[in-house]
Amino acid sequence: MSVWYLIFLCGVLTFLIRFIPLSGLIKFKGSELYLKVINLIPIVVLTPIIVQALFFDKNDDLIQNVNFEIICGFLAILISILFKNVMTTILLTMIIFLILTNIHYLNG
Repeated sequence: MSVWYLIFLCGVLTFLIRFIPLSGLIKFKGSELYLKVINLIPIVVLTPIIVQALFFDKNDDLIQNVNFEIICGFLAILISILFKNVMTTILLTMIIFLILTNIHYLNG
């Protein structure tokens, strides 16, 4: 068996193991604690990634001034709290970022 087929097979099996219980394809009702933990996973995984991208530059130094990324990051938090919809948050934040950067470049 080729190594690439084995890698692909392991990827598919790993995906199915994680996807099927959460997809609703089988009747799986976890405990209340399990459901709370599952709901926290996106926050726990995405928070360090977002904080790193917003507040640190390429040399891992803390950004000292306020820029459009930081403004849009805080607006994204507010939009996500208000609408509780990922696509709405992404679209509105991207539109706001586009407007802010274009206003900045048009004004010099």
